[in-house]
Amino acid sequence: MIAYEVLRIIDSKPLFALEHYQRLCNSILNNNRNIKLEYHSFILEIKNLIDTNNFQLGNIKVEVVFDEVSTDYKVKAFIIPHHYPSDYDYKNGVRLATYLYTRENPNLKIWNQNLRENIDDLIKTQNVFEVVYVNKHNFLSEGSRSNLFFIADNKLISAKPEDILLGVTRKYIIEVAKPLGLELVEKDIPLAEIESYDSAFLSGTSPKVLPVRKINNIYFSSNNKYLRDLMTKFDERLNEDIRNFQF
Repeated sequence: MIAYEVLRIIDSKPLFALEHYQRLCNSILNNNRNIKLEYHSFILEIKNLIDTNNFQLGNIKVEVVFDEVSTDYKVKAFIIPHHYPSDYDYKNGVRLATYLYTRENPNLKIWNQNLRENIDDLIKTQNVFEVVYVNKHNFLSEGSRSNLFFIADNKLISAKPEDILLGVTRKYIIEVAKPLGLELVEKDIPLAEIESYDSAFLSGTSPKVLPVRKINNIYFSSNNKYLRDLMTKFDERLNEDIRNFQF
């Protein structure tokens, strides 16, 4: 079994490192209560990778390989390819396609190679930035590598926490949204209702806060004031975390 986290490296520092560590520990704990990953070990793997490769900007993956009963585990960190949205994407939004799938344990980040390959093929053939999962009830949940939000009036709309992976970026979006006057609403999101929403966006390690232009054949505005303010405020919070982080 492989529990993992993908972290963004900026100025040779990991972004939101403590939150990624905590979520990784949660994924391990829910599958094997005999393993205790120390924060020092987690950070040391990252530091060694950065120092060895003089790595300044991009994404890394930290994996913990373990089984369900043993106390033995292995931690490894490595640089992975990344695809950050372009300035055009941030200005105009990206296109998404829906994909019928329900994650068995949404709050746990466990690697599924077959699912990843299927989704990557779909992204390529449909020429979209990301796919969004839709369950058997036709409710939208999240992207394959991202969380999904909608904006309607002064409401920030997300799927229920129990139905999605609680993204680190998502946490900070919710944090900065409140002072902007956005009310968080977590609920089932029927696919048939999303055309009534003003705007949509993805959040995640690589996209940060990324406007969505289109889901299937439904269009959204990328110029919503709340959305643009969220993008600005999240970037400010990101820069603060990088400034304050120390190995």
